[in-house]
Amino acid sequence: MNKELNSRIFSKEYEVDNQERLRLKVMLKMVGTGNEILDLGCRDGTLAKMFTELGNSVEGVEISDYSIKKAKEKGIKVYDLNLNTNWAEKIEKRYGVVFAGEVIEHIFETDLFLQNVNKVLKDGGTFIVSTPNLASLGRRVLLLFGKNPVTETNTREGQAGHVRYFVYDTLKSALEDNGFEVVEFSSDVINFNKSGLLCSSRLARVFPAFGRSLIFKVKKVSNPRIFP
Repeated sequence: MNKELNSRIFSKEYEVDNQERLRLKVMLKMVGTGNEILDLGCRDGTLAKMFTELGNSVEGVEISDYSIKKAKEKGIKVYDLNLNTNWAEKIEKRYGVVFAGEVIEHIFETDLFLQNVNKVLKDGGTFIVSTPNLASLGRRVLLLFGKNPVTETNTREGQAGHVRYFVYDTLKSALEDNGFEVVEFSSDVINFNKSGLLCSSRLARVFPAFGRSLIFKVKKVSNPRIFP
């Protein structure tokens, strides 16, 4: 994650399509109302505005110049920080909720990122994180037939800049290693074709480990272990 790359990749408004709405429905329910929220990788402030409409106060962290400008135009206070650094040192406040929707897959040092999340949370605060599921049903089928299971190998146009891929066990372990306790695990949808038009949100609730997204709600329970 760097300013030049993210300013290039995220240089247009955040579009909420039908598949995205299903993920947001799950995550907005987890966020709740009446909270002070820090939205990591807040893009153009679209989700931050949704949070405020639920009765929350929201600030964001972003690195794309375009996105920062658009978020500020929406009235969102935005910290211009690189999430691959010790960014928590630049934030004096502590928040009841930290939100990272589709961000952790862009982070090189996962432990460092989660340690910083821990630092900006109040004791007992909530962290909500989502990321694409490498072991989703659709990706399992693609891999079975020797096809690329939607993983990125370059930063060409049309790629999102993913550098990490997670399944349920690996993300859960990373969260627990860094001072969090799982409160809730869910997913948004199980896709049955590449376009996503054939899908089931009901099955995703029953079998979340097969869903398109891994969605965790965790609680800060201790200070993170420091990994070398």
